[in-house]
Amino acid sequence: MARREKVDRILLNRMANIEQRMNMLKLAYEKYFAGTDPIEPLKDRESLKRDMREIDRTTMNATREKYRWRSIRARMSSLENYWQRNLVMIERGTHPKMKFRADNKARARTGGTESGATERLEAQRQARARAENEESQMRGLYDDYMKARKKCGQNTEMNYREVRAALRNQAKSIQHKQSCKDVKFKVKVKGGKASITAIPVR
Repeated sequence: MARREKVDRILLNRMANIEQRMNMLKLAYEKYFAGTDPIEPLKDRESLKRDMREIDRTTMNATREKYRWRSIRARMSSLENYWQRNLVMIERGTHPKMKFRADNKARARTGGTESGATERLEAQRQARARAENEESQMRGLYDDYMKARKKCGQNTEMNYREVRAALRNQAKSIQHKQSCKDVKFKVKVKGGKASITAIPVR
């Protein structure tokens, strides 16, 4: 008679919780991509990934546990690839749902006239150019920051999108508090540590 494997019920319950949160996160991203929710559920995503890393460090002896966890990780990887593709399209202004809503709003403003269509296309072109320029500057800043941290012996395993989101929130906060036109960022090294300094632009 085959010996029955012992399974960790607590670990299986944790996996079940991860799957449930993954489903909720999937729905949250669909709402974000559809425009129903204006804020990306980034905090929930990072919280989920953090808890998944904790399970990664757990020793699994039963085949059932290992198989189930591999399936969960594979699904999360697939979802993240899907989310990333959509996020890139949103940043470039090419996401189908975002573009459809923008076109509808532009038609409503211009009444669908030929001149209105030209204005709409020009506005979209300018918006894409601004977004691409901002993204290029932010990516350059991030790369300089990681290089500086590496030279200082600091951890460089930082997520680009998290850093970008934090800097954008900081810029909005500074603009609101100081009523400045813009906020520029600069990488500085002080006391053997690299940091990003915000500079209000009047």
